[in-house]
Amino acid sequence: MDCDSRDSISLKPAELDEFGQLLATAGVPVSDEELDRQVEQFPLVVVATLDGEDHGFMLGSLERIGGTPSILWGVGIARRGKNAGLALSAMTSELSRRAAISFPDEDVLVAARVSQPSGYTLLQRFANVVPRPGYSPNGEDRAWGRRLAKRYGCDGHYDDRGFRVAMKGRKPPVVPILDASTIKATGGAKIVDLVGELDPCRGQALIAFGWAIAEDLAAGRYTS
Repeated sequence: MDCDSRDSISLKPAELDEFGQLLATAGVPVSDEELDRQVEQFPLVVVATLDGEDHGFMLGSLERIGGTPSILWGVGIARRGKNAGLALSAMTSELSRRAAISFPDEDVLVAARVSQPSGYTLLQRFANVVPRPGYSPNGEDRAWGRRLAKRYGCDGHYDDRGFRVAMKGRKPPVVPILDASTIKATGGAKIVDLVGELDPCRGQALIAFGWAIAEDLAAGRYTS
């Protein structure tokens, strides 16, 4: 699986159409206008290809939030099939690879909006994931949740106790998540119970985050 990361504004109309169609097929129908807005908010796009065929798209960002180096996983999707897990792993790994170059010798926060246990498990390679089973988040954890909700543009609909987004209204907007419906969750019933039944089409998502430790990041342990 090859991954190409580049400026998101370089996405061609045909690529954006394919991206949107993949999301719609997975039941996350992000409108063309919203997808354009996400491209404006997240300066990087990662495209996973195999034998010349696109297998996944993910928007993202490497930035500092309050001075802390951060990797933000934006809206993303892998094509359904036997290579879906490989595509998702490759795309998230590519952002870790770039972070190792951009933030040498620093621990890096890694965050995502997810609505499926399988999306949450993509974060489990990182340290001290919040929220997590059997752990009571502290004030600093909740403060990070609020910062991330603000960065993702959903702070007005965010519960910092449950780390959840719940858009209001009779027809709430779709939350642009990192969709992982094409892969199976790991971690058992505790992870399923933690994430719960969330529907991005009803404006629901979980904001979760963990930490890429500097030594492991430099050693490439998050890029496989």
